Amino acid sequence: MRAKTNLAVLVGSLVAFGLLAVLQTASNDNSATPAPAESNPTDETTDDSTPDDTTGDSTPDDTTPDDTTGDTTPDDTTGVSPRSDRVDPIAKPTKAQLQSAGVRFELAIDIANLTGMVWNHREGAFYAVTQDGFVHRIDEEVTTAEVVMDMSSEVTELLPGSERGLLGIDFDPRNGRMFLHYTDRGDDTNVASYEMVDGKPDPASRRLVLFVEQPGVGHKGGELWFDANGLLYVALGDGGGSRGRDAQDYTKLLGAILRIAPRLDAEGYDVPPDNPYVADPAKRPEIWAKGLRNPWRFSIDPGSGDMYIGDVGEDSLEELNVIPAGTSGQNFGWYFYEASKLRYDGAPAGVVPPIFEYPHTVGPAIIGGLVYYGQAIPALRGAYVFADMTGLIWVLGGEGEVQLPLRQGGVITGWAEGPDRELYVLTLRQGLLRMLPA
Repeated sequence: MRAKTNLAVLVGSLVAFGLLAVLQTASNDNSATPAPAESNPTDETTDDSTPDDTTGDSTPDDTTPDDTTGDTTPDDTTGVSPRSDRVDPIAKPTKAQLQSAGVRFELAIDIANLTGMVWNHREGAFYAVTQDGFVHRIDEEVTTAEVVMDMSSEVTELLPGSERGLLGIDFDPRNGRMFLHYTDRGDDTNVASYEMVDGKPDPASRRLVLFVEQPGVGHKGGELWFDANGLLYVALGDGGGSRGRDAQDYTKLLGAILRIAPRLDAEGYDVPPDNPYVADPAKRPEIWAKGLRNPWRFSIDPGSGDMYIGDVGEDSLEELNVIPAGTSGQNFGWYFYEASKLRYDGAPAGVVPPIFEYPHTVGPAIIGGLVYYGQAIPALRGAYVFADMTGLIWVLGGEGEVQLPLRQGGVITGWAEGPDRELYVLTLRQGLLRMLPA
């Protein structure tokens, strides 16, 4: 195992956590084990402690996963969660509608260190994960929570400013298995799945789907997102070991959104045959899009199929990117660009600019959100709702974005959706919050 890059300074939890974001993935089906990297997201000088030639892909050529999809047919036409449901698209609201929307947040349940939450139709409950390694089952009314899995001895110890631990959750719509993303006690990335038994994940059923040996301690990411066909999208940041250059290296999985098909009856994954680089031997076939620095949260609009990606910036700008439905293979420009700011010459042709950006004088870390399909706030229906970790809230409609006149405390880490498609905000310090009409 390579020596891991240590942070020169351990930043405070407010700034550091919002800058979490890299899902480094590798298949552990005895067919792929790529090796990514990471760095201190707030101090780029720490990147230099990992030479470029130590962050490469350590996977032998003959261990690349098969470029075949396998069986990805869902068990039924209903998704296992709102994420994998198929819904009719709705019109995006105008700026006037967005400006008329009144929004407030109230505490739903007090669980510290939240990093992810998904409603499960089949289990009739929410499942939430915390950075320190606990999976909670929460009732539909969001009044009680029960710990159904304790991984605290398996995940990286929770430390101030740490970007490691238990970071993401979703469910496979084909068989209902729970998928978790976490860093282990060696600070390496794991994405594992578990069979659900009596409403709880069974530790004995664990399958390791993705594994990455990590050379550093920052930018771990954690977002997992299944589509209705059982294809899994995962986010990886640049890893930090090359001052961002790995985000432009297509032989590595860093700085990318991946698209894979987890195997139904074994560990590991297959590669969907319609991924953009399947036929290009010079590029990893798992890659769906590239050129991202720290895509901590992304989501897919279940109506339109568009993917929204909040990509955390380096020291100047935060950016929101989109992958329109039916497209792939985008390069969003990092490390040559930080949002619209050119950092280095030599960028490839066709770099896709963000659809929205804001400077660090406004906020330090974008937290990607969700398209609102609820009924409680009609003026927001069809809008993409997102945040900065410091509590600023924006809504994006058909005529652009509007910043809402409120600031929510608690260090925002993500968003979740209930069975009624109303939204929740996840925080580190103020628990789980409901979004309500003002």
